[in-house]
Amino acid sequence: MDIKLKRAEGLLEITWREETPRRHPVRQLRCECACAGCVDERTGVRTLDVDAVPDDIGITNMALVGNYAVKFSFTDGHDTGIYSWDRLYGMCVAP
Repeated sequence: MDIKLKRAEGLLEITWREETPRRHPVRQLRCECACAGCVDERTGVRTLDVDAVPDDIGITNMALVGNYAVKFSFTDGHDTGIYSWDRLYGMCVAP
């Protein structure tokens, strides 16, 4: 697997094994955060106001979480979401 942040395009690009690279718009990643600060833990209802997420939001840092996930820090200061590899694979925009 290869993961690249394309800042100028606002995309995270992941190549899974021998597949064509798949792209994740950074804004989509931020809006889909499933942490307790963005989704009510009891009801599962999204509490993040996605309309308030800037179109030009970026990623300032990426860190591996074990062998199963990655954690992003966004330019809006948010950094508590963990994105599993399975979840990222399912979220991608088709090539």
